[in-house]
Amino acid sequence: YHAMPVSLSAASTNLFQFYANSTTKKITTTNQPIITTSTTYTALDRFFEILYCFDTLPLSLFNFINSIVASIFISILIVPLIQERRSHSKDLQLLTNLSKRSYWFSNFICDICSCFILCSFLIIIVKIGAAANPNVQSEVHIYINYSQSLYFFATIMMYSLASLPLIYVYSFSPKSELIGFINFFVVNVVACFLDMVLAFMGLFSQSQSTNATRVSKLSSLVLNIRWAVAALFPSVNFKRSLFNIRLRSNPDCVSAMNSIMFTNYSATEPWTSLREPGIGIEFVIFGIQMLFWWIILAIIENKVNIKLACGQCCCSENELEQVGGQNQLNNEGGAIGTAPYQWNDAHLDEDVRNERQSILRESTSSTSSVVLVRDLVQQFKKRKNKLSGQRIYTAVDHLNFRVTKKSCFGLLGANGAGKTTTFRMLINDLKPASGDIFINGKNINKIQRDLEIGFCPQFDWLISNLTVRETLTLFARLKGLKWSEISGICSDMINLFGLEPYEHRRIERLSGGNKRKVSAVLAFMANPALVFLDEPTTGLDAAAKRKLWNVIRAARDIGLTIILTSHSMEECEALCTKIGIMKLGQFMCLGNLQRLKNRFGNGYAVQVKLPLQDVNVFKEELMLTLPGVQFDEQHNGMLFCTVPFASINPTESYTSASSFNLAHIFDLFNKKAEEKSIESYSITQTTLEQIFVHLSGEDHTTDANKKKKKK
Repeated sequence: YHAMPVSLSAASTNLFQFYANSTTKKITTTNQPIITTSTTYTALDRFFEILYCFDTLPLSLFNFINSIVASIFISILIVPLIQERRSHSKDLQLLTNLSKRSYWFSNFICDICSCFILCSFLIIIVKIGAAANPNVQSEVHIYINYSQSLYFFATIMMYSLASLPLIYVYSFSPKSELIGFINFFVVNVVACFLDMVLAFMGLFSQSQSTNATRVSKLSSLVLNIRWAVAALFPSVNFKRSLFNIRLRSNPDCVSAMNSIMFTNYSATEPWTSLREPGIGIEFVIFGIQMLFWWIILAIIENKVNIKLACGQCCCSENELEQVGGQNQLNNEGGAIGTAPYQWNDAHLDEDVRNERQSILRESTSSTSSVVLVRDLVQQFKKRKNKLSGQRIYTAVDHLNFRVTKKSCFGLLGANGAGKTTTFRMLINDLKPASGDIFINGKNINKIQRDLEIGFCPQFDWLISNLTVRETLTLFARLKGLKWSEISGICSDMINLFGLEPYEHRRIERLSGGNKRKVSAVLAFMANPALVFLDEPTTGLDAAAKRKLWNVIRAARDIGLTIILTSHSMEECEALCTKIGIMKLGQFMCLGNLQRLKNRFGNGYAVQVKLPLQDVNVFKEELMLTLPGVQFDEQHNGMLFCTVPFASINPTESYTSASSFNLAHIFDLFNKKAEEKSIESYSITQTTLEQIFVHLSGEDHTTDANKKKKKK
């Protein structure tokens, strides 16, 4: 290794002394031989050695794999958010006076703690991999140092802080948990892969440049696209941060980057510098992403209030157009509509009209009514009409009613009558187009908290992964019960509703009836002043139904106010102190059960058991004895008929008809029974179901006639 260098050194020294004309001057030569191997070191090998310093596939896998791992974990955190939104358990939690701000903040605290645990495990795995890998040129080996590991941990945490508000916003769109997880994960992986492809394109383009001092247009375009993708996707920005950590830790890679990409990077650049290879610029992008997505989330959650505020501003800046000289701004609802006293209510039922006039005169600060609904209106865009443009469908049309303390109000109606829309507005799930709802004197259009209400939805809004006791404990805490009292209260409620065998069973494993029990328990938890029950006994067996009825009666008697919807007329008769039957967004009738029977009942319901051969003879005798009797059904010797309150003869008008004496009717059938003309009989008042069917059928007929006239 030294013969040729020594000879060359001697020759160089002699020449130098000759031309310098001095024998004291000399050239010192240092020889450091290169140990060769049998393997040929080709240009391709040197190319790949340099390529390892660039963020390209398939060589730079560490950053790509870590970005995939982070995307998987963040995607998993979306699943419970989508599940709570789709099952409406989030809405049920918000009805407990939980603010949306507190809801998202609690989710954020839980998620960031989970991310911290994941980061800790990931750091441990990376440190073990760095210590076990002897190759100092490997990507993972740089994390054997404390500083690189610290910045790796900080980068993951910043990625988590930027990604969490992003997934909160994204959780509003997927239709299922699986679709939401897959879409978010795939989009992030594709974005990371695209960034690496763009990096390779930029490297290839710049390496082909003929001018070493000029950055090619394609390379500049690719660089701008990469920054745009990093600004859109936190996972891409996370991958770039890991690449800068590696680049900053290897001076040779910095030199290679400067020589090929014509950059001005420095291996001594501070870690937090805004110039690469520092990671300060990536941290700034993380901060901007976090702030941006939190603002978007706040806008989504408050879009209804923002619309109302914008509408009020527009109305205050512009003069309201008068329609017929009578329209004005509704002061409470913040919407343009017809003033309450100007709406024509002549077509309403007498009791409904009197209720409306009484409510319009009543002060909203009155404490006599727990719930006061005043001229409530809700409209939807139904479909486009070629002549009139957008067609507006009125689901609720100037509805008025009040519910007092220690009472149960039954809200009934056929499908499409508007009761579900009314219920949604009562629980503040839907803002009315106009009108007001006062609960304990508070206008719920203006406030959303401190309402003290309980709600049992038609479908179970429960968190499926929790047990029965965990669910009750959660809502007890949300309703503000003391921690020392929660365990005892939950046990009492479990015993009261017969849920002892299922106390520690997860909600998803309960039957439909037991889920209804849990929903009912949550409605009565903490004794709210007002309880909404939307078909609470659907799916319950007879024994459980009677037990729930007893609970509702007891709650009503101790001072709770209850608003109930049900398709069971028997249930409404047993529980409700006041009933309203809706059709086409308005009440057809309103009052207590006996009032409805007196006004809308068409007589007494009579059931008679007869010998088969005597049915026709008995019907003829009954028509003579009780003029106006109506025969409803007849089968197997059973005759169902309706006896009117007054006799109706062709020779006299209805107003002059004589009233039937109930004692006379009983006397008539008793004589028939004594004569063995009938085997048995029963006489009852008109049932609520008969009144409901009568009013609904009348409306359906009217609707059909209107449609025929239009055609």
